Amino acid sequence: MGHFTYLAVLGFVALCAVFVNLLFRIRILRLWKVFLKVDAIVLLLYGTWDLWAAQRKSWYFDNSQIIGIKLFGVLPIEEILFFILVPLMVILSLLSLEKILRRRSSR
Repeated sequence: MGHFTYLAVLGFVALCAVFVNLLFRIRILRLWKVFLKVDAIVLLLYGTWDLWAAQRKSWYFDNSQIIGIKLFGVLPIEEILFFILVPLMVILSLLSLEKILRRRSSR
C-alpha cells in the first residue's frame, strides 16, 4: 500500500460519509454551498497553520505514506483532502445524531 496509506484512510472516511448520508437520509448535497463556505474558512485557517508548522519542521509528512503531490513544497494533497473530509464527517455525524434524537423525542 505504501504511498497510498494516507489516501486509503481518507477513502475510508469518504465511504463512511456516503454510508452515513444514505443511512440517515441526510441529503447533505442540498447543503453543499453552505458546507463549502464554512469549510473554506476551516481550510484557510488550519491549512495555514499546518503549512506554517510543516515549514518550521514542527512536524512532517512521511513521504513513504503519501503520493507525493505537495502544495508549497511541504503540504501533501492528502492533508488538504483531510481538511475537507473530516469536517464533512463531523457535520454528518451531528446531523445524524440530531435526527436520531428527534425520532426518540417524537415517540
